[in-house]
Amino acid sequence: MERLDLSRAASVAKTFEGWITVTARKIETAKPIPGSVALHEAAHVVAAGEIVMATIRPTGDALGTTQPVKMTAAAAAAPEALGHDGTGWDMFLTEHVLGVDPGTAKAAARSALAGRHDELHEVAILLEERGTIGQGDVNEARQNVSEKRQGIFPVQVEILEPGRKIVTFPTKSFRGVVKISDFIPSSAKAA
Repeated sequence: MERLDLSRAASVAKTFEGWITVTARKIETAKPIPGSVALHEAAHVVAAGEIVMATIRPTGDALGTTQPVKMTAAAAAAPEALGHDGTGWDMFLTEHVLGVDPGTAKAAARSALAGRHDELHEVAILLEERGTIGQGDVNEARQNVSEKRQGIFPVQVEILEPGRKIVTFPTKSFRGVVKISDFIPSSAKAA
């Protein structure tokens, strides 16, 4: 079974008998760099677990808002726990509406966010791209993180046979490896 390993390189090529060359390249998609408001709201989203919606579109005095399915002190205090700006209302809500000590809420938020930096960043990217997101978008962000951890990413494979047009097709890697034996003639062997 022929494979190309892209776990350490952006592009890999292999030549087979008959001068058939197979090249696999990672497809890199440009993603925006999340701003401070997207990172702030993403902290609420990830700590909350489930949301109705979150937005980075300003409304009233707020630069962004998150509506969790269930409001918790950890979700409200999450941006403050990570050192983000603009947490005055969040901490007022934590202490005076939810009745939770700010220190306790921030500790719970840090616990809820532990080991979830990739998810938080991916949610922030989607907020920056889309402006407003719902639970489906959060699930998409989680799936993106899961696939990244498994080495699943989009790949473009090109097959070049002498005297023929280049054949190009998209596929995905798994653990950073692309199985190419399905795409090359069975008579071709590695040179």
